[in-house]
Amino acid sequence: MDRRVEAVLNAARTGEATDIILKEGEIASYRINGRLEAGDVEIDSSFMDELFRNLTPASGYHAGPLPSLDLAFECRGRYRANLFTAEGRKCAVLRVIKERVGRLEELGLPGMLADRIAERKGLSLIVGRTGSGKSTTLASITQEILSREDAHVVTLEDPVEFRMQGKRGTATQRELGRDFSSFEDGIYQALRQSPDFIVIGEIRNLSSLRAALTAAEAGHGIIGTIHSSGASRTLTRMLAMVPESEKEFARFQISSVLNLMLSQRLEYRESGPFLDYELLLNVPSVENTIREGRINQLDNLIFLGEKLGMKRFSTIT
Repeated sequence: MDRRVEAVLNAARTGEATDIILKEGEIASYRINGRLEAGDVEIDSSFMDELFRNLTPASGYHAGPLPSLDLAFECRGRYRANLFTAEGRKCAVLRVIKERVGRLEELGLPGMLADRIAERKGLSLIVGRTGSGKSTTLASITQEILSREDAHVVTLEDPVEFRMQGKRGTATQRELGRDFSSFEDGIYQALRQSPDFIVIGEIRNLSSLRAALTAAEAGHGIIGTIHSSGASRTLTRMLAMVPESEKEFARFQISSVLNLMLSQRLEYRESGPFLDYELLLNVPSVENTIREGRINQLDNLIFLGEKLGMKRFSTIT
């Protein structure tokens, strides 16, 4: 990798940045504690040409009009990259991936999450907006399972971010576009790969939702993410994907296989990053409420279920 690129990457890690924004003809920017800060390196065309040249060959990138391209790479640390153009100029946004996956308690989450997922399997959803830490939570749960379960975990990612290593279990990490063509196909393929758990980087559409529900019904542990916020909104969005004629059956499926739904928000305070979260556990009252379509009552059930381990968001937005 070019020394100038390495210098930008090192500056990001030294400054504890989460993202690096690079645009041809502009100064490099770093996102630190949720805020964008300008660096001191001007990004010229030779810088971006070198970056694209180093990152794209193994991913099958071609000359000509430049589409958006997602990939991961290593350079004295691991990064997730999105390469694209804006007004004909080459641009990139790089996500800095931490060198180690923190334990759930270190992230500010209850350790019982991994216990419940390992014991009950079913469908466990990690929900949040972009930048809320879903990938980190997903990796932490996966690592916890691998460290204490004799389990085969198949991950479906876009792209592969954290490298998973288990003390007891084994992980097969597969990447969208390189190892499978869509999350739906990846899930159905994983069912033939002797999985105990299938980790889905993102449930994006109806086809991947149906595949995830089918896999959970087959008795596998399914852990996936959805871009949304809060249990009620997320279930409303999931059901909105389903045709009207199938909604009743979809409610039955979801209520039967759902294990838990963790919705999280990453806030930046004076003391540093703070992870706020809401936790819905699928106890009998929740199962009945989902099956009957009374989704608007879930917030109240979370409040009433706090003694069972459920939790509401600490702050209201």
